[in-house]
Amino acid sequence: MSRSADAPLVHVSIDHIVEEGRNVKTFVLEPAPGSAAGLLTYRAGQFLTLRLPARADRPVMRSYSISTCPVSDPGLAVTVKDSPGGAGSNWLYEKAVPGMTLEALPPAGGFTLDESDSDILLFAAGVGITPLYSLCKYALASSRRKVHLHYSGRHRDTTPFIAALEQLEHAYPDRMRLDLRLTGSEGRLDAVAVRDVVTAVDTPTTYVCGPPAYQTMVIDALLSAGRPPASIRTESGRPSRTR
Repeated sequence: MSRSADAPLVHVSIDHIVEEGRNVKTFVLEPAPGSAAGLLTYRAGQFLTLRLPARADRPVMRSYSISTCPVSDPGLAVTVKDSPGGAGSNWLYEKAVPGMTLEALPPAGGFTLDESDSDILLFAAGVGITPLYSLCKYALASSRRKVHLHYSGRHRDTTPFIAALEQLEHAYPDRMRLDLRLTGSEGRLDAVAVRDVVTAVDTPTTYVCGPPAYQTMVIDALLSAGRPPASIRTESGRPSRTR
């Protein structure tokens, strides 16, 4: 995720902070007084880059996926995992409080839904659920598309958004399917399981987000199952044909 530092900065205030699971928090933001709300207009699946005073000599720029949906949620929020040694996430966890004003670049990123009306297949692991949660809510609220989400997390009580996703499945029983894999008891998703999912659904586009090893495994399994590279989307773009 990257965004040109030449883009205009917008000031945002932290409205409140939500504990989502172990070392995962959601920071709900709003335009600071005097800031143009239009600069925070976003599309589902995009990210927000924050300018954080995390170092004494200079601020750091860190990009975080947006977990809210522009048509079903009242504001904008980013969900952040506290990473050991991560200057940005460590500062947010130790210093950020409601009412604090931060600087940000306008939302950006191309990890957004295509404009078709076809069903959607999503693969997420860990905090990689963040942009896919946004995409899932957007597809359900703004279209008639069916959504199949395969989500891997270690334990139920430490995995973000499980309850909210189950509520969506209950609210849209004919359009939303959630396959939850708790790897602490069921083991990690493997290529065979990915191919089984793919053969059971007929969706032209698959969105994948998670740790690098997880993404590589899922993408390789999709490609070996015959899915064309152009049909696979990640936050960094599309996979190469020669993986």
